[in-house]
Amino acid sequence: MQDIYRQIFKDPRFHELQRKRSRLSWTLAAIVIANAAWYVLATAFYPEAAFARFWGQPISEGTATTWGIIIGLAQTVLFILLVLYYIHRANGEFEVLKEAVVADALRVAGKQS
Repeated sequence: MQDIYRQIFKDPRFHELQRKRSRLSWTLAAIVIANAAWYVLATAFYPEAAFARFWGQPISEGTATTWGIIIGLAQTVLFILLVLYYIHRANGEFEVLKEAVVADALRVAGKQS
């Protein structure tokens, strides 16, 4: 089993896979954190700003639903779309690359035994 792990770790495609997954994960995490943080921090520190007052306005006369709720729901939809994008990449490009690396490592390790 150690031979297989060594073969995988020696394969440059494995390191490419690690780089791509890491870059995508950190990018998506930064988008989520920044998107959630600006909304909370802007409201907390600039409650009198025009955008903060807008968030507190009802979407129509006589309703309790404000634009802030709509923005929060839109953020939730954005986060779900980002997760779906990651799943698409993981099950597509990343899976193909992983399968190729593992198959080659098994083939090489089998010949060495």
